[in-house]
Amino acid sequence: MAINGALHSLWPYKVDTYELFQLIFENPRMRKKEISKLYNVNEKTGAKWWNEAIQRGIIRPPIFRRKAFLNFKEYFYYLNVEDPHELYLRLKENPDMLFFSVQSGFSNFQIVSDVKLNFRDVIVSGVRSDYYVTTPRRCSFDDSVSLVLNELKEKINLSPSPLIYHDEVFKWDELNEKIYRELYNDFRKSYRTILRNTGVYQNKILHWLRNCKQFGQTIVMYFPHGLSAYQPTTFLVETDHDSLLIELFSCFPVPTVFFRIHDYLLFKVYLPFSLAGKIPYRSVPYIILNSLKKKSWY
Repeated sequence: MAINGALHSLWPYKVDTYELFQLIFENPRMRKKEISKLYNVNEKTGAKWWNEAIQRGIIRPPIFRRKAFLNFKEYFYYLNVEDPHELYLRLKENPDMLFFSVQSGFSNFQIVSDVKLNFRDVIVSGVRSDYYVTTPRRCSFDDSVSLVLNELKEKINLSPSPLIYHDEVFKWDELNEKIYRELYNDFRKSYRTILRNTGVYQNKILHWLRNCKQFGQTIVMYFPHGLSAYQPTTFLVETDHDSLLIELFSCFPVPTVFFRIHDYLLFKVYLPFSLAGKIPYRSVPYIILNSLKKKSWY
């Protein structure tokens, strides 16, 4: 594989970070040794490229999330609370939380749990659907904005939503759960690590890994200038036209995370902190939503 040069000036190596992302996107558990072999470099060099891309937040380590089967329910809560930072500190002691964070957008606090909970100050809550994460386009943010504006002038064909609920129970046991918990936030853990930390027998782990696309989704995210260069903002829209918004936000050079909570479409978009651009980048989602609203798409 050729070494082409990076998409951004702060990356000191000749390897293209977008190519590295594509490799991991196609094979999230690809070993560093395999990366080195593809580029015909020694193992230390390949490992350094990968480690630097992770440390700089250019590529986010692959995570694994279960699909929305009846026995895999995840309860999402979006709140507007008076002191989100105080709530964050309080929830750190709660074992029922899968995830919680202060956030910006239509609410100031998000909570995810695998058990149903009660909170005050809830804006919207419920069981999430499957995820859909857009694949970043290889372009500048300015080019992506121009592309979005052109798309808004064209007729966009609607397609079925990928944000579905599975109205069935997926066959699951305690050993499957142990493997899932081990790979939940790091899908690249080595086979030996999974074996050692879970105590699950070898064939079970191999079968789980071979068949995981049936019951889950691996999420790999790419940020050309590193995650810290972007402001994540969550939007809430009442619409049936998920695919329309997914297509438009797929124009961006960064990922957008989509899912549903019943009647509502939620999506987290990452926008540059930079104020550059003919149109302020942080205005673009509002331009998209206002344009679609005028066309009665939501």
